Amino acid sequence: MAHENIPRRLVAILAADVVGYSRLMGEDEEETLKTLRAYLEVINGLVGEHDGRVFAGGGDSVMVEFPSPVLAVRCAVHIQEELERRNAGLPEARRMHFRIAVNLGDVMVEEGNLFGDAVNIAARLQSLASPGGICISDSIYQQIRNKLPLGYEHLGEHSVKNIAEPVVVYRVLTAPEAAGKLLAGKGPRARSRRRATVAAIMVLGVVVAGIAVWLRPWMPGMEPESEEPSAFSQAVRPTRHFRVERPAELADADALTIYDRIRDNMVASYGRSNDAFSTVYHTWRRYNTAPYLSATHGKRYVNNYANDAAKAYGRFEEAGTLPVGSVLAKDSFEVTDRGDVVTGPLTLMEKMPAGFNPEGRDWRYTMIMPDGALFGTTNGEGSERVEFCVECHIAAGAERDHLFFIPEPHRTRFLNPQKSPD
Repeated sequence: MAHENIPRRLVAILAADVVGYSRLMGEDEEETLKTLRAYLEVINGLVGEHDGRVFAGGGDSVMVEFPSPVLAVRCAVHIQEELERRNAGLPEARRMHFRIAVNLGDVMVEEGNLFGDAVNIAARLQSLASPGGICISDSIYQQIRNKLPLGYEHLGEHSVKNIAEPVVVYRVLTAPEAAGKLLAGKGPRARSRRRATVAAIMVLGVVVAGIAVWLRPWMPGMEPESEEPSAFSQAVRPTRHFRVERPAELADADALTIYDRIRDNMVASYGRSNDAFSTVYHTWRRYNTAPYLSATHGKRYVNNYANDAAKAYGRFEEAGTLPVGSVLAKDSFEVTDRGDVVTGPLTLMEKMPAGFNPEGRDWRYTMIMPDGALFGTTNGEGSERVEFCVECHIAAGAERDHLFFIPEPHRTRFLNPQKSPD
């Protein structure tokens, strides 16, 4: 490939732009420039405090990269809070408001500058924010929704100039009473594609057709039948969602986008098992930055979740023995050689009281298939089918509580690794 040597990385991009800058300059150039310089100094200071780096700007705008979606959104909130405080001391007509947007994506790096769709999307989304407000893409929302004391308003899908796929957008709600809430948008564009797909399923009963309409740019040459899964030969035929064009070249951002599009459907399918954890695991903290290929899970892309009792899992190799009640969940999807994206199994590990399964350090392994069928559970139905889980995790070593941890490049980074994540 011609550009294979261009460095790339997955980053959170913050785009900020002054509202009504031309009007402000037309009314009083000197005062506007003075205020702008002061506000940009504030922004630069807060960016530095949150491990960000300004990589571009155009007078009344600024573009920043962050190593973490949490840091990016936290910085955005602090910026708007500080600018609001400063605006309170100015006449209303002279107040300077910024719109801010945050997006997550894979970018190309050249001489300190960043290029790619992720940057373009961030720049376009900031126009959807209200003056003094913040908008985020779905890729950011999925990473931060349970990690910050904020609320969110779902604004639906928005077409972005020069971007083929529509982008799902959320407005960040900073009022204390909004924390933890997800509100439905009120505008005509705030119609969720997920709801549209559910409606299509209920009315037509054709899952693939509904998703084909939803993601048609990703599915050239769709055929009526699915491939068999490449692993777990006793598994049921999985749901096929769509097809990607270059399955061997998926970047982290591609895998994350795929997962964000199919996760709700996956959870609904797993939920048919009636397992108590199968419908709630996705609300727990996710410990990987993007889905990653796991050889021990049939060369599928997996995600690692843990409930609050297992939050010490975030220490990774230093996690020690997790307490009784800890639950780890790994959902999965496969991208086959011909590009089909299909749901894989959901694997659950629950720490049981002492004596439940001494050989496996009292972990109960449960595997749920893509259609919700129970493949097996330790000391229960199909127990012999999940014995390979025990054998596999024994190889990790007792000192790690038979835990395999996320590969280093995909681990979520916590601000204080010596403490369990909150």
